[in-house]
Amino acid sequence: MFLQKEIMSATRKSLQIPVNKVNSLIRESNAILIGAGSGLSAAAGLLYTDFETFRQWFPGYYEKYGLRYLYEASFYNFPTPEEYYAFWAKHILTVRFDYPAGNPYKHLYNLVEDKHYFVLTTNVDGQFVKAGFNSQRLCTPQGDFGFFQCSAPCSNELYPNKVLLEKMVKGIDHSSMKIQSQDIPRCPRCGCLLKPNIREDSHFVEKPWMEKMLSLEAFINQHIKDSLLLLEIGAGYNTPSIIRFPFEEIALTNKNATLIRINQDNPGVDLPVKSSQFISIHMDAGKFLKELVAFS
Repeated sequence: MFLQKEIMSATRKSLQIPVNKVNSLIRESNAILIGAGSGLSAAAGLLYTDFETFRQWFPGYYEKYGLRYLYEASFYNFPTPEEYYAFWAKHILTVRFDYPAGNPYKHLYNLVEDKHYFVLTTNVDGQFVKAGFNSQRLCTPQGDFGFFQCSAPCSNELYPNKVLLEKMVKGIDHSSMKIQSQDIPRCPRCGCLLKPNIREDSHFVEKPWMEKMLSLEAFINQHIKDSLLLLEIGAGYNTPSIIRFPFEEIALTNKNATLIRINQDNPGVDLPVKSSQFISIHMDAGKFLKELVAFS
C-alpha cells in the first residue's frame, strides 16, 4: 500500500508541469479549436474493440455470428435486412441515445465552456452535444448516428431516427435476432432503404455536414492572426487527413498557433512543427482531462 501511494504521488508530480502548462494555455487563449477522435470516446467507455463490452450489449451475437466486438460487427454482412436492422437499431440506440455523456467530455466542456471554441470530430456518437457543447460550434464530417439517410441516395435529406429505432428494437424477435419486416425503414421520397448517416461508402450524404466546414474555416481565419490553441484529443491514423494532419499543418504554417496533442498511442508529430508550438501528452485522454480539471 505504501509503495502504491508513492507511485501515485510520483505520477502526479510528473504530470504537474504539463498539466499546469496546458491549463495556462487554455486560460490565456483567445480561441480553442478542439479536434477529437475515437480515443476520446474510448476514454468515456464507448469501447468498440472490447469483447466483454460487446457481449454485454449484444448477447448471443458471438454465439450466432462469431462476432467479437462492436467495430467488427459494424462491418459484418448480415444475411438478411431484418438481421441487419436488428443490430443497427440496437447499436445506435445504445451508443447514440442511451449511453450518457462520459466524464472526459464533461471535463472538456468545463474547461472551455466560457471560451471561443469550435469542435471538429470524427466521432458520430453525439457525446459532445450530450456534454453541453453548442451544436452550432460542432462539425462532424463523418456523420451522426442520430440520423438516417436514403441508401440511394435520392436527396441530401437527413431523417432523425430515434422513434424508428425504438420501434425496431421493440419488435425484435430475440430467438432469430430479426426485426419485423414491416419495420424496415424506407425513404419517404423514393422507397429505398434508409441507412445510418455515417461515412462508409460513396453514397454517404455529406452536404449537411460539409456546410459546417465553412463555419470551421471562418473560425480559424478569424482567430489565427491573434492566437489559436489546437487541442487535439485521441485522433489517430484511422482518418488522419481530417484532424491530425490538418492540425499539424496549421501549427506548422502559423506562428500564432499552438498544438496540444493528447494521445495514448500516437503522441508524436509527422510534420516538423516547432517544439515551442507543440506539447505532447502521452497518456489516456480521460485521465489527463481529469487531471486538468483537478488542477484548474
